[in-house]
Amino acid sequence: MRSDALYRLNGAGRAALVAHGVRTIIDMRSPAEVADRPYLLDGESGVAQCHIAQQSEEVWKSMSRGVDRVTFDTTMLELCTSRFAAIAEAIASAPEGGVLIHCEVGKDRTGLMTMLLLDLVGTPADEIAADYALTGPALAPLFAELIATATAAERRTRLEEEARCRPEVALAILSWLRKRYGGAEAYLLAGGDAPRSLQRIRERMLRASA
Repeated sequence: MRSDALYRLNGAGRAALVAHGVRTIIDMRSPAEVADRPYLLDGESGVAQCHIAQQSEEVWKSMSRGVDRVTFDTTMLELCTSRFAAIAEAIASAPEGGVLIHCEVGKDRTGLMTMLLLDLVGTPADEIAADYALTGPALAPLFAELIATATAAERRTRLEEEARCRPEVALAILSWLRKRYGGAEAYLLAGGDAPRSLQRIRERMLRASA
């Protein structure tokens, strides 16, 4: 499962998450984001929580904010291979039950990890792109709130662009991944994952979808 950051959940939302079968949460936000907007589930919930920052602060700060989304995301994939692999390993070793991954908004960082997972189990490219496009309507209320409260015109413009989840962006990133590495399996192996870990992820995902 994928999500935005869970600090927005109220008590009923947290209870629904547990009732839905989630037993492991992987928070991919930066340490600063976690410190600014923390959350804790009830200790009796039986849900394990771990934090694995998908991108380092150094890499994030080194990136030009003027680049397009495809360039930005493919550069992050290139520079943070070991971090993506660590998240995959956490999924592979998680106890029985649902696994939820999230970043802050639930769009780009979460979208990249979801793309890798879907490619790992052989999902066709057009279906991966369609799955990414579903993020737009799901996040529309959140982006509407962010845009409405933005005081600077530049920030509003940036948020309006970030709210778009174009399938062609996902297709371009996936095409780069397959040309550069041969696909998600080779990419995650290059990042340090063991073949048996990737096989556990496949078994887990395919069992859940059966």
